[in-house]
Amino acid sequence: MDNYTHNEDTARTHLEIKLGEQLNALISASHGLNVRTAARFDITLQPAAFLLVRWLFSFGPTSATALAESTAMDRSSVSRLVNQLKGLGYVKSEPSPADRRGVLLTLTKLGNQKTIDALKEKESAFYDRISKWDDSKLEKFIEMLSDFNGYE
Repeated sequence: MDNYTHNEDTARTHLEIKLGEQLNALISASHGLNVRTAARFDITLQPAAFLLVRWLFSFGPTSATALAESTAMDRSSVSRLVNQLKGLGYVKSEPSPADRRGVLLTLTKLGNQKTIDALKEKESAFYDRISKWDDSKLEKFIEMLSDFNGYE
């Protein structure tokens, strides 16, 4: 290996390490913010319950099986958390219009409103970070993040 190739490899490795550090910082900050947002939603619930609420808020009614698959949680955990959410009046079950034997989980009016209230804190934390960016910088960030996440 010539010296030039070795320097390129070293520079690339250094960049990849720096990227990893920034991704770890983002993941850690996001996790902390998710936990605080979940507590704002309902301090008596585990943060994992708020993950289910967030999924239902973002994507709408779904089956418990699809919710478990989409959140990478086991079905028994989802079932336990959904029962808690139902007991607190945040989630309800409805017959599936496509299959009357199937059941869809959906947020109640209360669950929807509490989600909006809880997310305001999260949105403000991220908005503060981007508020001084001009539109072109924000567009570039969105484009790069989309590329990184594999979204077109």
